[in-house]
Amino acid sequence: MNKQSDQQDALHQGRAAELDILAKEAAILDASESVNTRRAIEGAVNHFTLEYGGLLPCTGEQLKNYLVRYAGELSVATLEQRRVLLGRWHKENGFATNPNDSELVRQVMRGIRRKYGRKQKQARPAPLRLIHQVVNWLDQQALHNTESPPVFRQALRDKAMLLTSFWFGLRSSELIGLRVCDVTLHWDAEVPYMELYLAKSKTDREGLGQVKKLESLANLCPMEAIRTWLEAGFHGVARPTFLNSDAPLFAAVSRWGEISSQHIHPNSVNKMIKSLFQKAGVDATEYSSHSMRRGVANWIIDSGASVAELTEWIGWRDTRTAMRYLDGKSSLPSKIIERHLGAGRAPLLTTDKTADE
Repeated sequence: MNKQSDQQDALHQGRAAELDILAKEAAILDASESVNTRRAIEGAVNHFTLEYGGLLPCTGEQLKNYLVRYAGELSVATLEQRRVLLGRWHKENGFATNPNDSELVRQVMRGIRRKYGRKQKQARPAPLRLIHQVVNWLDQQALHNTESPPVFRQALRDKAMLLTSFWFGLRSSELIGLRVCDVTLHWDAEVPYMELYLAKSKTDREGLGQVKKLESLANLCPMEAIRTWLEAGFHGVARPTFLNSDAPLFAAVSRWGEISSQHIHPNSVNKMIKSLFQKAGVDATEYSSHSMRRGVANWIIDSGASVAELTEWIGWRDTRTAMRYLDGKSSLPSKIIERHLGAGRAPLLTTDKTADE
């Protein structure tokens, strides 16, 4: 009887272990899917079913009617995204017919693009002089509020965050996802430099991570700004246990000056950038968190780098994406005129040691 009981216990343990493995596998597969992608699919499904009143699965005819209904009301880019996401929903749920593959749907989308297509509005690129203006304002805030921990620490954090966002051309999700352990400061090197590890990135579909290196700059240096922020916000940067922690690099600061253990909320980044610009005396109407990414892209090209080098540094998949970010740099007549005059544009930052090499 005991032998039979032991066998049953072993069988139950084996099944439990198998279920644990399956649950772990499911969790890993879920992690491989971008959270933003899942949210976008859910939004498309909710709009089609709840707002429009459609039923899923749907036919090509029904998807066509949906697109026609919102043509001119929603942007072309939104409609393009919705039809792709709805098609993906059908595929993921195992339906043999994908309405997005319908030639009728394709024809309607071509007509919508011709009739309602407009140049996509982008955030205005932030030139280096504006970054300099905002940083100067933050320096003054920190200088005059050393006795006020909330204002002092927020100013140091915002400076480090702004410069890191600009020089590395980071997306908001990449910026707020940074942990303290993702930054390594090599002050003892012959030329001091920092390493920034991006564990997650929009274009890193395999989740391999990416390391970016940047030498210290004589002016507007993110490396120096991060060190100052860590020293003030986390009581020094010499503690190995802390430097290897998962604590958020750009954490929220409470009204009492306490450092939160949570990352800044993704929806707050854009508001923070606009607020900083406005407080520094800059009209922030056309600027957003994406202005940092576009701004450094323009600076890189103006400083003499190739589009291929730009694409690699920013993390784009192809040069077509890069050209959409550049502010008028694809104008061939302008290039010809510059050559005819015998001089191109000078780099905007003359104090950057890497730009002079």
